[in-house]
Amino acid sequence: MTRGDIRAIRPSIEALMAESTRINADRAGEYWYPLSLATYQAEEVLEALDSMVTFRTSMWEKTRRFEEAFGAKYGGEAIMVNSGSSADLLIAFGLHELSGGPLRSGDEVLVPAVTWPTQLWSVLMAGFHVTLVDVDPVTLNIDFEDLERKVTPKTRALSLVHLMGNPVEMDRILDFCDRHNLVLFEDCCESLGAKWGDRYVGTFGEAASFSFFFSHHITTMEGGMILTRNAELAERFRLLRAHGWSRNLKHPPAVVEDLDPRYTFLNWGFNVRPTELQAGFGLVQLERSDGFQEFRDQNARLAIERLRRHSEVLSLMSVSDGGRCSWFALPILVSEAAGFTRDELTAFLEANGVETRPVVTGNLARHPAVGNFASSMSVGDLPGADRVHVQGLYVGLHPEDSVVGLNRLFDLIDAFVVNH
Repeated sequence: MTRGDIRAIRPSIEALMAESTRINADRAGEYWYPLSLATYQAEEVLEALDSMVTFRTSMWEKTRRFEEAFGAKYGGEAIMVNSGSSADLLIAFGLHELSGGPLRSGDEVLVPAVTWPTQLWSVLMAGFHVTLVDVDPVTLNIDFEDLERKVTPKTRALSLVHLMGNPVEMDRILDFCDRHNLVLFEDCCESLGAKWGDRYVGTFGEAASFSFFFSHHITTMEGGMILTRNAELAERFRLLRAHGWSRNLKHPPAVVEDLDPRYTFLNWGFNVRPTELQAGFGLVQLERSDGFQEFRDQNARLAIERLRRHSEVLSLMSVSDGGRCSWFALPILVSEAAGFTRDELTAFLEANGVETRPVVTGNLARHPAVGNFASSMSVGDLPGADRVHVQGLYVGLHPEDSVVGLNRLFDLIDAFVVNH
């Protein structure tokens, strides 16, 4: 079967997807305003079918092409993996094992207290000591005053996150890392396309992670990417991605005597390879990413305008001058002065067909799992993270024309605030 044969069934695929969309919309109990909507179309499905019917489903040519396209667009060498969490994991292990590198077991790494937990788990798994740093409830990003308080002579690195697509003030971060001689790595799993100045986030540190989960800026269903400008580190990530196997290196070493070069292992490693189905999705989604960004920007502007009338009781995150936010969702913080709680607002929205979530994990220090690692973590007071934990929620921001849905959503919020 040729690619032409596969594309001949495109009308059937489109008809099936349209019918599924109709059925889902009519299904009783579904949210009329969900957290996320499917952004893939028939073209992505056809790419997946192409890989399946040609029996090339494991990491192969499409993965290489997607890596090259991603690296060319965002600036660096790209290494695709099976999730953003795996990207975080390989970054932590790769920096630990880089020959002559600055990080060793037991070194202290600073991590924001509000982030997805695998950013934290990865650093712990790689053998580092973690110190949680507070966040600023206004931006949801790292609190610079607490960052200065938390650094010690044992601190060797900062694992930064650009939460909800909001770019951190990277001039201040680079100055901080330079003054304290720290290694910087970035979690950009919620911030694909965000910029500080004229540079994309993910290009400021030694390496950065990206996620292509269903609800993220582009999707490969599950999937992730590492971006780095360090060629040695990129090769280390390739080893760690697949068993410590030399055959997927860009520059494999000389043949080792008595070993088959197809089965030579240079290091330990995981198996977090992506599939060709994921990479095929990614190639198409990457071409759509600028259009998705335009819709997110448009919808965020509308949300900012509609929420402005309630600024005394509700607020969206603030974007610093010099940053271009790649809005992941619409995080809302309920003021302490409001006559209602976050939980009352979320209960109202959920009862009226709007899907909600807390702001990521809230304060990670308040989760039971953190107690399992008391000897490897320093926590301290985290008042900003506590405020986000108790008062923060988010609703979806869809990468399509959502003016009607957003206006209906904010009509609901208007009615709720007026009645409280």
